[in-house]
Amino acid sequence: MRPTQPGASAETARLGAILAQIEVHMDPTPILQDWAELEATTPVSVYQTPAFVIPWLETIGAARGIQPFFVLARDRQERAAALLCLGIERHGPFRVASFLGGRESNSNLGLFRPDLSVTRADLVALLRTASKALGRGAPHVFLLKNQPYAWRDIANPLALLPHQPSPSFAYATELSSPGEKFLAAKLSKDTRKKLRKKEARLGDIGPVNAISNDTPATARTILDTFLAEKIARCEARSLDVDFVDPAVRRFLERLSYPTDNGAPWLEFHALRAGERIVATYAGVTYRKHFSCMVNSFDAAPEIAKSSPGDLLLMRLVASLCDKGLESFDLGIGEARYKNTYCDETIALFDAILPINAMGHVAATLAGLRLRAKRMIKQNPKLFAQMSRLRRIIPVL
Repeated sequence: MRPTQPGASAETARLGAILAQIEVHMDPTPILQDWAELEATTPVSVYQTPAFVIPWLETIGAARGIQPFFVLARDRQERAAALLCLGIERHGPFRVASFLGGRESNSNLGLFRPDLSVTRADLVALLRTASKALGRGAPHVFLLKNQPYAWRDIANPLALLPHQPSPSFAYATELSSPGEKFLAAKLSKDTRKKLRKKEARLGDIGPVNAISNDTPATARTILDTFLAEKIARCEARSLDVDFVDPAVRRFLERLSYPTDNGAPWLEFHALRAGERIVATYAGVTYRKHFSCMVNSFDAAPEIAKSSPGDLLLMRLVASLCDKGLESFDLGIGEARYKNTYCDETIALFDAILPINAMGHVAATLAGLRLRAKRMIKQNPKLFAQMSRLRRIIPVL
């Protein structure tokens, strides 16, 4: 689709004082330079970088039938002022516009130049103008989920849109060196003693050591094990098994295999007992921050009792501290191990903006579903009951 500029509509008139030109691109290639300029000056997470978005779009996004569109706003000096990386997906009769990255993204944001001051009316007009540019393929509703209210102490402008709390929180913490001192502050002496005993018990299988995806052969071995562990875990808990999708594998391969130009973009860290990989963590280092994307562990009883995931996370966190990283996050979703290391609970929100009558129906249904999901997730007893029911009735 050719870049689309606004005409003399009421919506663009409201934008004119701040955002003078709106472009909609189906292909990101023409705006890569603008994207790079915004990334360099904007407080964004790794999930808003081309290194994540484009491989996701070309693998998982393509397999899911996502129709991408990139909304670029320029100011009166024709500088890139804002960028939204979005895609349209069919949900029944509804066309829903969401951030690119799907469930693989743990933090969704737009790219807004820090000195840009916008109002709710500006943002609504921006999205409506972009929607109008798409013509018959326009979304019925914008569903912009799992956004932090601020990132790196800069407020998220999209919080000005109508929104509600997301079902889950994200978890992060600041790091300090050396790693051993950081661990001592996070883990009690008793906890560390128990973990040492568990590591010794795991050592009965074979020497315990950590490996990473620094060679193609090791990357393939770790990824094969990770996918097998993740699929088994999801099936045991009656959860959707996205990891059986070949597109997911292609996405992870593309990011985690070393290239001729250097180390892989996505770091896979694994704990091995003898020749058996018993736990994995994968994440990305970006701007001295490590974002954990996925993890898994061997659920065999003789392995699980030694808490291999906890042992690997302890090693990983210490190594991040010793490398001089400043912070890290463990993504979205509540879990005991996240509370152990993370002292920052990040509230997230879901912005919902209907475009037309169909959109109002979709927005109402989405809002109700997300509120119900939040009610279940934030109530431990209700969540436990629902988890038990899902094992009996997997469609829940």
